[in-house]
Amino acid sequence: MRHERAPGLRLRPVPELGACLAYTPAAPRLHQLNATAWLILELVDGRDDAALLAAFATRTAPALSAGAARGVLEDGLAGLRASGLLRCVPPQGETSA
Repeated sequence: MRHERAPGLRLRPVPELGACLAYTPAAPRLHQLNATAWLILELVDGRDDAALLAAFATRTAPALSAGAARGVLEDGLAGLRASGLLRCVPPQGETSA
């Protein structure tokens, strides 16, 4: 599986606050992302979920073990999907139901 950013998503980094603002124009809303959610969104760039996990684990080591990184990433992806900032993309040749 793979994830992609919501269409039209606009990001405004605010590094001095360790945060990023995200705006979803399709369902107008402004979201304030913490550093972890911001990192996940930055890593969602077309790579599949296995590559996403590898990149996230590399960026968060040694603060997080590989297992902890997986859990944090899964929770982060779920939260970003629930907020409408990300969506799942089915593998090539499949369509979403």
